[in-house]
Amino acid sequence: MKLAIVGAGVAGSYLGNRLQDEGHQIEIFESSRKESHWPVCAWGASKNMLETFSKNAGLNFDNYVLHRGKKLRMDLPHEKIEYLDLKGLVTYDKYKWEQDLCQGLKLNYGFHCNPESDFLSNFDYVIDCTGFHRSLLPRSPQDFIIPSYEFLVENVSEIDEFYVIGYKGARGYFWFFPLGDGRAYMGAGDIDRNYYGISEFFKKYHQAKILKKIGRPIRLSPPKRMLPFNNDNIIGVGESIGCVFPLLGEGIIPSLICCDIFIDVLNTDSTFDVGLYEKRILKKFGYYDDVYRIVRLKMDGKLNSVKHFKLLMSMYRNMKREEKRFGFGIDFEQMNRLLKAL
Repeated sequence: MKLAIVGAGVAGSYLGNRLQDEGHQIEIFESSRKESHWPVCAWGASKNMLETFSKNAGLNFDNYVLHRGKKLRMDLPHEKIEYLDLKGLVTYDKYKWEQDLCQGLKLNYGFHCNPESDFLSNFDYVIDCTGFHRSLLPRSPQDFIIPSYEFLVENVSEIDEFYVIGYKGARGYFWFFPLGDGRAYMGAGDIDRNYYGISEFFKKYHQAKILKKIGRPIRLSPPKRMLPFNNDNIIGVGESIGCVFPLLGEGIIPSLICCDIFIDVLNTDSTFDVGLYEKRILKKFGYYDDVYRIVRLKMDGKLNSVKHFKLLMSMYRNMKREEKRFGFGIDFEQMNRLLKAL
């Protein structure tokens, strides 16, 4: 089958690798120029999951790990502090990982695609892996975006572990993800655009040097709220259809899970069954909608632990079941403390 993939990020590069290996004719179109193409997302995710995805693509994930976390410190409103026990949360060289996935693929840089792009008609299917942009699919009226900034910094040796500041009302958070050798990703996502923690970080660590500054909105709307997943022969994969965990704004692992579902559906028949794909995505990420509702209720000051007990239990049970997927321990009492403190 002849397939075009639009977007050479985590979903596009992994999907291209897997599909070409299975005998499909693949061509990737990336909007940025080769010299400026750079993966965002703070480079943090679960080693437990990335080992499997890497193996599927013929890579050894140990070659990409930069920092293996042990504890995550979370500063909360009213000077409260919590620590998460990490069980596989790492930072990894996402740039090298994606570049290695694309080895041997036909990758075209500097192509800005839209649904009317003439050359896309040469393909059986076009896969929208454009993430937040959702460039080839209709806009969703239920889309919900949080603006954010992140910085790649160096010369920061004083902090050697994951660190997060949670904002009041769950309206955003600041993060620091160590990359080793004094480098780190730090930044903040904030619905109110105050980005608390960024200027404070540079005042405290005045020797830190900025290598890159990236503005990147984060989608929080789950798949249930990002329909449709297709536009004729254009199929959305990953963050473009809401495969992001709403509480954390984390999309690496959900996007890769979505890729595997796409591959499974593609292999079931000679044509792509959009209905089956939609059904499987909504089932796999069904509880993300409960998490999204909790986040929005908290933002609006309406979350009630009694009234919304079923929602909270759904989030806890599903996160506990997928503990290795998150890379940190899930504890019900701690989860309640976190939500009450925010």
